[in-house]
Amino acid sequence: MMGAMACGNSANTSAHPSPAASNPTATVTARGSGEVLFAVLEPGGDLTSMRDTTVAIVRLNGTARARARIEARQLPKVGNALPLPQPEARVAPGGVYFADGTGVVRALHVDGSVTPVASFPLTSAQQMLSFAVSPDGSQLIGAVFSFPPVHNPPPQTPIDPPFGPGDYMLQVWSARPGVSPTPLVKRSWAQSAGPPRDVMALVGWSQTAPLATVDTMLGTQQGSLGRTMFGHVAELDTVGRPGPPIGGYNCDTWSVLPDETVLCDDDGQLRNFSVRSKDGTVRYRLHASGDTQYLDLSLAPDAAHVVYLAAGGRAAVIDSTGRAVQLPANFRPEGWLDAGTLIGVVESDQGDGDMALVQLGHPLRLTDLGFHGFFVGVVPPG
Repeated sequence: MMGAMACGNSANTSAHPSPAASNPTATVTARGSGEVLFAVLEPGGDLTSMRDTTVAIVRLNGTARARARIEARQLPKVGNALPLPQPEARVAPGGVYFADGTGVVRALHVDGSVTPVASFPLTSAQQMLSFAVSPDGSQLIGAVFSFPPVHNPPPQTPIDPPFGPGDYMLQVWSARPGVSPTPLVKRSWAQSAGPPRDVMALVGWSQTAPLATVDTMLGTQQGSLGRTMFGHVAELDTVGRPGPPIGGYNCDTWSVLPDETVLCDDDGQLRNFSVRSKDGTVRYRLHASGDTQYLDLSLAPDAAHVVYLAAGGRAAVIDSTGRAVQLPANFRPEGWLDAGTLIGVVESDQGDGDMALVQLGHPLRLTDLGFHGFFVGVVPPG
């Protein structure tokens, strides 16, 4: 299990000014020429406890372009640890695909319409779904990982057995919109051998192939550290078999760009990092000073900048020459809208606050977006 720093949970407020609707569609205005839109999950928070109820496509001023309700997922009970699920949504051309608590994937489009896409069978609260969408939106890969059933009666102390009889299982499917999924992989691991170390979870799709962590960490005793990838990342072939790790076997992945440029933790200590090409060629390195650890790292779309949060300190952006720029003291980064615009959340003693933007041209100026959420990605043109 991964030891991680605890992260605050968000309150349930919404992208303003569009209130939540009882049906999955919303009235939207015409999309302006060149308008940048991004997708969020609400209320967000740390992945270890994230059970979102809304997905939204948002403008740069924080107002919702389109919104839809989500039937919240369940999160498995895994003993004296917290699970490490993937986010419930992925961006796709002209919108965002999102999965509900039953494994049904739908598409929210920028015009506010919602259409069914695929269904991956979730039949137990002890299961976690991860999925990825191809760059053109025409194909999905989904993986359902099943923990053994919760022990009956439920464990009362950390030393009580967490699970009843049953094994671990992974099932992977390929799907196209409107077509029943095709099974690709089915594996099981005996509970008696302990948690498996070679579980796959879908984390994205590059320009050429779906991407999965192939030795996925299944739980943590604290929080996610701001990560969404928990293991080495590899391409999957058409039958779900993984290739070699992107960036090399000593690349503990933090983020991957569409061309498979990758940000790596080089030693697993959160202090030494590198930006590498797919084949492992190092483009540049960054190092934390002293005993400082870097959290919440993300690689910019141009691969020339990395944003990070120094544990116990503040966020900064470092470029390929080693030049660092400090960001607002209460800003926790979650990603990039483009090579010059960061998105994240405002932190306080009470936990995560509103989402916010920071421009590298004015790195100490923070634009509060007025709602709580989790950044999914920039919505590609449809």
